[in-house]
Formats: sequence, C-alpha cells, structure tokens
Amino acid sequence: MALASTHVPGPVTVDTVLRLPLQARVRHPLYWRWIRFLIFGRAVPAVLFAEMGWLQVGHLQQAHGVLQALPRLLYLFFCCIPVGLYLTRPMPVSRDGRLVARAAAFGGTCMQLVIGAFVPLHRLLFAPPDSLIFVASLLSIAAFAFALYAMSYLRRSLSIIPEARRLVTGGPYRIVRHPLYLAEVTAALSLVLAAPYLTPSLSLVVFILLQGTRARFEERLLGETFPEYAGYRRRTNALIPFVW
Repeated sequence: MALASTHVPGPVTVDTVLRLPLQARVRHPLYWRWIRFLIFGRAVPAVLFAEMGWLQVGHLQQAHGVLQALPRLLYLFFCCIPVGLYLTRPMPVSRDGRLVARAAAFGGTCMQLVIGAFVPLHRLLFAPPDSLIFVASLLSIAAFAFALYAMSYLRRSLSIIPEARRLVTGGPYRIVRHPLYLAEVTAALSLVLAAPYLTPSLSLVVFILLQGTRARFEERLLGETFPEYAGYRRRTNALIPFVW
C-alpha cells in the first residue's frame, strides 16, 4: 500500500505516522526518528539519571547531620525528577547532533559522577577548616535548591545534548540564561571546597570549560530556532548575575 494513500490528512507528525499500517509506517523516516528518540532521547538519559540517583542513596545513608544530609537529599531529587521528565518529554523542534556538541554535553553531565563514584580519593590538597566545610554545605544547599527551581521552569524541555523545544525565559531564567549550569558549577565548587582532593579539584576546571562549551552550542541552536532569543540574550546575563 502506498504511503501517500494511507497517511492522515494534515501535517505529518509522529501521531499520524504511528496510525499508518505497519508496512507504510516502517517505510517512513519519521518513524525511525521516533524509535531513535525513544531509545537515546528518553531511555538512555532516564537510566543515566536513575543511576546517579541510586548512587546518591548510598551517599545519603552515610550523611552525618542535617548539613550533610540536606544537600545530598536535594541532589537525590535533582537526579530523580529528570527520570520522569525524560520519559515523557516530546521530540525536539531542532537539535545539534554534531559529535563535538554531544561529547561536551555527555562529558559535562557524566564527569562529576565518574570522578566521585569511581576515582580513588586519596590525596587531600589541604585540610579544610570547619568554617569552610560549613560554608561549602550552605553553598551546596543553595546550588541544588536553585537547580530544582530552574528545573521546575524548564520541565520537559530538559535535555543533555543541545535541543530546542520551547524558549524558557521566566523564573530563574530571568536572572541568567543558564541557571542549571550555574547551579551545577556552584555545587561542584562546594564539594571541592568541603573535600579538596586532587582529582576532583583538577576536574572542576575541565567541568567548567565543558559547561561553557555546552552553553555556547545551546545558545547558537536557540538563536537559530527562536527569533526572539536574540532580545532575551541581550537583556539577560549568561552565567553570573550582574556580571556575565
């Protein structure tokens, strides 16, 4: 049966393609885009964040006192909420599928997880005083709370690689264009201040560079997809409020 005689009238969408007979459906390129999206756009990132959350459960059980437990609990929420968001998010309007963009995105997402979970932490650069640990704990709490606040606005537009679904400019996105990256960098900095081991300290520099690279790729994609992004970019700082 010919594809032209079986499709539902109107614009071609995933829903219309899925209503086609099987033989016509598997011939349509949008069907295979949908299958790839289900695997790599939903399942893979959901599993990644679920694994991060599972590792955090163990860290939470080892916490001593509220100042240790609260940031770990917030981080657990930060890992678990995206699981549901990724499993239900729609296909993007546009995306940057280049290898360098994907490498920066996955590197920035996975780096701190890999460093914290699998790299031996045996060389302390200096013994942090209790006052610094206290400040780092407060900084970590603020960072993860701000990340959850940003996520509540981004919702199902959340993505690892550069993808455009809708332009979000409210809430924390009025303060900076990349509130999630600001929160993640701040949280990583707080962890290094509280436990200044050599490897995580060195990785922090690479982590910041990767997040900056991700931001540039995302901004180019958003600018190409949404004409109004240029005005938003002019009036809103990128990563540091009132500075840059």
